[in-house]
Amino acid sequence: MTASLETSPLFLRWSQHVPSSDVLDPLGLELRGSARLGSELLYCITSITPRARYFSYIPWCIYDYQRHEKGLPYALGLRDAIVLREQGLTLGCIAHHKGKPCEGGALIGSRDAIKWFVKGHNQANFRKMKKFSKNPAMAAYFNSLVNLGFFVTPEPLPDVDDESNTDDLTFDSIELTKLGLDLAKRYESAVGKIKVRQQLVSKDRACSLYKVAELGKLGGLCELSNDSSSDRELLREIFFGLVETKGESHQVRRQSLLLILELCRQLSSKRCSLNGSNFAAAVYFGVIVEDGTPFQVTFPKELLDIATRWRMFYFHYYMSVALEGMFAWLVSHLGELRLEGATIDSLTRQLGDVSLRRNLSSIFEIRLQQTFADMTPATFFAVSGLTAGNLEITLSRNLDAMIRGPSPLAENVIESLIRSNKYLYSSTGFALPLILLATTLARFTQWETTNYGHWLADVASDPFLDLVPPLLTTGLARRFGDWWNCTWQQTSSFVLSRYIIQQHQSMSYEKTSTGDRCLLQIDGQKVFSPGGFDEFGIGNPRLGSAIQILKDIGLLEDDEDAVTRLTTEGKKLLNKELRREVNNEIS
Repeated sequence: MTASLETSPLFLRWSQHVPSSDVLDPLGLELRGSARLGSELLYCITSITPRARYFSYIPWCIYDYQRHEKGLPYALGLRDAIVLREQGLTLGCIAHHKGKPCEGGALIGSRDAIKWFVKGHNQANFRKMKKFSKNPAMAAYFNSLVNLGFFVTPEPLPDVDDESNTDDLTFDSIELTKLGLDLAKRYESAVGKIKVRQQLVSKDRACSLYKVAELGKLGGLCELSNDSSSDRELLREIFFGLVETKGESHQVRRQSLLLILELCRQLSSKRCSLNGSNFAAAVYFGVIVEDGTPFQVTFPKELLDIATRWRMFYFHYYMSVALEGMFAWLVSHLGELRLEGATIDSLTRQLGDVSLRRNLSSIFEIRLQQTFADMTPATFFAVSGLTAGNLEITLSRNLDAMIRGPSPLAENVIESLIRSNKYLYSSTGFALPLILLATTLARFTQWETTNYGHWLADVASDPFLDLVPPLLTTGLARRFGDWWNCTWQQTSSFVLSRYIIQQHQSMSYEKTSTGDRCLLQIDGQKVFSPGGFDEFGIGNPRLGSAIQILKDIGLLEDDEDAVTRLTTEGKKLLNKELRREVNNEIS
């Protein structure tokens, strides 16, 4: 055995097991990789900020408070005043839509607002009414609002996919910038004269449900896509970086949004859906398969830079699916063994199962002549037609050209098999993530020494805890030299020990000082687990928010067959802004 648990410092720890459902991001691949890349590519559009109207509504809340409520004897503090106005918008949209949430994603608190609405109330008293949500939209959107330049602040805030703690902020001192004030005034022009605006700042904070519905009708979330929306044009300019901003991140976001529009244009011509899987296939393979028929996606030269950055995102994505797949297999397999546990050696010997050779031959439509454990990645892929040799740029490019689209060896195809959990309790469930990892890292090799490879490597601030493809290829090279020509059993032993077991233990102690979110126990050479983990957290959550925002600001729309298309305004903006772009390349 080439590598064992003795090669890494693993510690004995006994504690009460927590439910596996409580363990999120067990290897830190989302928090310390995907989230950081998402922030680079879609700055200020987070997974929890999917609706564009909130970006103008919250500045308006501040503007309205400062003009009409601040200083009155019964005035609320600014934070509570914003929360109350959010309550009004939520109920207003529900009332306007006759008890249903807005299309494209409900307002925060909509569930409880619907419960209130169906009771048949005619009057809404916001001073006495129970809050629809414990966490207002302000907490989700605040950092993005700061980073977009709506508030006067000394420095930007972390661009994160979770809610900010706004309780500690001195809200009454918040000052809108010129841009924030402009946006607030535009929203004001739509709702400033309706009766409910005045009643929300009155002493009793009460009004009829009919009047509340006017706020939803004129200032609701889905109503932003109407041509008459006074704040829509400025929101477009903000998201596409057409206003004065600081830092490159706003321009990268602009390019990502243009990339989405361009991809939508090509997909809709083939009646394909604009979704995460097609977006991934387009930027990663350049090929999308619809109903078994592949078609090529080509991006204009002005978008090649951003498309390549997104390809780096998916190198990390597929690497992460592979590692989480191995983690899920390990925990599930150990759970069946219970107190018996297993050694790394006994785990990797399962790759020699005869049944595994038969399964892989069937899955990948190849004929394996020897056990998978004794094969190397080089000999395995040679069976599929890739010329054997050392892993270098030429081989990487040949693999890149050979494995695309409908190939059973393509990363998205293997990902589907892993996520199905069909093979979770067999040796095939171990082999598939190994093959996915090898395919991804081999394909990445051609980019490793380029500026894009360095850009991906820069995501890692801690070379021990932050797992990204350049660090794995470096780690494998240091351990084995040419890992491509080492047996699967050799490489799998090291990967399990270093990137699964040790990584999970390290992340468990990073999250809590007691490590009580650890699903793996070590006793000498044996590993134990309560089992039951089959959750995959890796995804591209900001993409969905970006698509929804593009719909909100009237650039995308769904037709009667649920195919997303560019609107007339979307086509005009894409053509106009592409002419403004230069042929960028990351430096």
